[in-house]
Amino acid sequence: MKKKILLISWSDVFGGASQAAFEIYKSLRRKVKINFFVQRKITNYKFVKTYKKKTLNLMLRNVFSFLSYKMRFSKHDHSLNIINSDILKVAKINKYEIINIHWFNSETLSIKDLSKIKKKIVLTLHDMWAFCGTEHYLYEYPSAYFKRGKNINISKIDYKIWQIKKNNWKKKFNIVAPSNWMSKLIKNSKLFFDFPVTVIPYTVDKKLFFEKKILKVKIKNNYIFKTKKIDILFISASRLFNFRKGFELLDKAICKSNLRNRVRLIIVGPVKEKDKKKIMTENIALGEINDKKILNNIYNFSDILGLPSRLDNLPNVGLEAHTCGLPIIAFDVGGIPDIVSHKKTGYLAKPFKLKDLIDGIHYILKNKKRLKENSLQKSKIWDPNLVSKKYQKLFNNI
Repeated sequence: MKKKILLISWSDVFGGASQAAFEIYKSLRRKVKINFFVQRKITNYKFVKTYKKKTLNLMLRNVFSFLSYKMRFSKHDHSLNIINSDILKVAKINKYEIINIHWFNSETLSIKDLSKIKKKIVLTLHDMWAFCGTEHYLYEYPSAYFKRGKNINISKIDYKIWQIKKNNWKKKFNIVAPSNWMSKLIKNSKLFFDFPVTVIPYTVDKKLFFEKKILKVKIKNNYIFKTKKIDILFISASRLFNFRKGFELLDKAICKSNLRNRVRLIIVGPVKEKDKKKIMTENIALGEINDKKILNNIYNFSDILGLPSRLDNLPNVGLEAHTCGLPIIAFDVGGIPDIVSHKKTGYLAKPFKLKDLIDGIHYILKNKKRLKENSLQKSKIWDPNLVSKKYQKLFNNI
C-alpha cells in the first residue's frame, strides 16, 4: 500500500522556491499518492489545492507578514513565522502519512505548527531560514547558530526566533538539502546537526526547457535579433538590484572591462524605471516573463547566463540554462558549484573578484562549444525521473 503524502508550499510558482516545489510535485504526482496545497495559488491547475475562501486567520497572517517584512528596514529577507496557521486544518493533514513541507515563510506555517504535526515530516530547505533566526540567508555564520563560525553581532529578535525553533522542534524530522553546500550547513548547525539529511536536487521539465537554435525572439509584438554583441542573460524574480543576486557586480565588471562595447545584457524580471537609469551596460529589459516557451527561447538565444549571486542555494535559472546547453558565469559561492563545473560547464570566479568574472566570460567565449556539450550532459542529473526516484526512496524508508 502506497503512503499518502501532502506537499505544502507558500505558493505554486511565485518565486524560485515555489517553482522548485512545483516541479518536484509534477515529477512525483503520477508515481506516488501525493497532493499539493499552497497558501497563494497562481496557476489554474486543478491539482494545486488552496483555500476555497479566505479565512480571518489567512488575512491576519498575510497582513502581519507584510508589516513585519517592512519593519525590518533591511536589504536582506526575513521571516518570523510566529502566528499559528489554519492550513493544517484546511489541508486536512490527518488524511496523510507524510507531510513534505517546502518554503513555508511569509507566515504560511508558524514555528510551533511544525511541532504540532504528528505525522512524519520531510522538510525541503530552499534557504537557510530553518536553522537561523529570522534571516533567509546569512553571509557570515555566527556561533549563536552554528557549531563553528565567527562571533558577530546578532539582533535580539533573530536570537529569540532561533530559540523558539530550538524549544519546539524536539522531534527529529527528515531534511532534504537541494545542494551539498546546504547539506554541510545543516550538519554544522546547532539546531539540525543530528537530524537525518538527504541531498536531492531540484528538477527541470525537459519538455519545457531544451536545446534549439534561435536567432530571434518574439516578446509580445516585438522581436529581438542576434547581433555581433555578446548576449549575457540575467534573470531574477525579485527586484533588479537585490543585494543577494548581485546584478550590480556583473554590470560593473562589464562596464569597467574591455568587453564594455561588446556585451548586451538581456534582463528578465521586474525592472523599475529608476533602476533602468542605473544600468551602465547596454541592455534590453524584457520585464517579467511567465511563458516557459518564450523563456526557453531566451535561454537558447543568449550566449551566456550571468549568475553573479553573492549567495544562493540551487537557483532554478542555472539548472534551466544548462538544460538548454547555455554555459554560466558565476561566483564560487553557496550551492552554485553543484550546477557549474568550473571550466567544464562554465566558469566559477573567485568571490567577488570582478576581473576574474571578466576572465571567465572570455574563457566561456573561447570554449563555448565544449562547455555547451558538457552543460547538456550534466543536466541529466536533474531529470524528473531521477529526482522523483530519490524522493520515493526517502518516502519509502521513513
